Amino acid sequence: MITLKKLLTVFLVLALIAGTMPIASAASSLSIGSISYGSTVVKQESFTVSSSITASNVAGTITVTVTLIDNTGGAVTITGDAEKTLTFNTNATQNVQWTVTAGTAGTYSNPFKITATASDGGSATPKTSDTPLTIQERPVLEVTFTSDKASVSAGDTVRLDFTIMNSAAAGAADATNVIATLTLPTGWTRVTGPSSYSFATIAAGGGSESGYWTVSADSPGSSNTLTLTVQSTLPGGTPRTKTVAITGPTTTTTRLPGGGGGPPALPPTTYAIPTDPTTAKTTSTVTATSPDGGLTLTIPENTIAKDATDAPLTSVTISLPASIPEIPEGFSLLGYAYDLEPKDASFNPPIDLTVEYDPAKIPEGFTEADLVIKWYDEASQQWTSLPSTVDTVNHRVTAKVSHFTVFVLFAGKVVLTHTPAPTATPVVTPTLTPSPSPTAAPIAAIPPWSWMLVIIAIVVVIVVVYLVRKR
Repeated sequence: MITLKKLLTVFLVLALIAGTMPIASAASSLSIGSISYGSTVVKQESFTVSSSITASNVAGTITVTVTLIDNTGGAVTITGDAEKTLTFNTNATQNVQWTVTAGTAGTYSNPFKITATASDGGSATPKTSDTPLTIQERPVLEVTFTSDKASVSAGDTVRLDFTIMNSAAAGAADATNVIATLTLPTGWTRVTGPSSYSFATIAAGGGSESGYWTVSADSPGSSNTLTLTVQSTLPGGTPRTKTVAITGPTTTTTRLPGGGGGPPALPPTTYAIPTDPTTAKTTSTVTATSPDGGLTLTIPENTIAKDATDAPLTSVTISLPASIPEIPEGFSLLGYAYDLEPKDASFNPPIDLTVEYDPAKIPEGFTEADLVIKWYDEASQQWTSLPSTVDTVNHRVTAKVSHFTVFVLFAGKVVLTHTPAPTATPVVTPTLTPSPSPTAAPIAAIPPWSWMLVIIAIVVVIVVVYLVRKR
């Protein structure tokens, strides 16, 4: 028979056992904050989805796995891991975010869902975003670029017009931060218009912006390419370029037999130039000759010789061109033409360039006194005469040169334009009638006997005065 005393003993034993057993702790409590993101995004552009996780009833350290779920059916792509891990060791709220790339254009309701579970078994009620997500098509820029002239001469001005249109359909994204820049070739300058046009936005559905420049063809080439570059934040990507081609003054060339009048296909001659690497001065005298032997270039020691980059000159090359620009009016070509390189090499002081000539080649109507060395200026597309000394005994023409280009020996009548000196108006000097000098009154001639009377009178006076004083 179980007595009350035995029952009490059993209860005490059970109580002791229960007291020594561990008590399971309660799971943490999680909640998901609001889901935020831009409601309107552009296709192929990335944006951020963010939220927060609040953990309470945290005992010890727990990890929380937060997962972003795409509810658009694949209209977006979550960059990286959709699952993010947060660590809590106390009750707290932590932020969490994902990078998402927009894919298919359209509007999507409840686009995202977030879940959260804790390592201790806690979990949050999943949350679905309730802000619709609109994905816009990208802007599409179309550029036109025109000029009011197809050809120019030096000094002409040209108007350049451009239009930039966002041809994307209405509802697509606006183009943003659009910049239009003009690039001109050498020999052209901008007269009016800014260095660059800037437009904050160009609306989709046919929105457009335009502008223009006026430019000057100061010294245009025979062909000229003017370039418009358009870049933007949206649509971004590779800048769009448009060009206009404008024809400049053409240069007629004169063919030379074999180049320089010598045998055909003579190879260029190249000479090393010993220069000090610091001062660019030549360390010895160099004599260079052309392939046909008709030109001699003398570079004395201590000449400062530099190339186009302002570095010490190390070599010169002389070749015979097959053609030269149009012969200037009033001049005749003797057949001696030489191309000296490197272009834009410079010499200080200028050096001697000597061209030998055959008197038999001088055209009829010209003499040796008419020989002159000219160089061709690429910028102005003109021939320029050098002060030339003609040695009629050795049949040589010498000129001083300070740079390299194409040099040609011409025969020409140099017509100097003189401003006629003003004809002096003769100054008529009036003939002055001399004023008559005053004529002295004639002194009557005194006869000799009169002088005797005067002397006697003076003596008498003296005697009388003496006698009076003596009394």
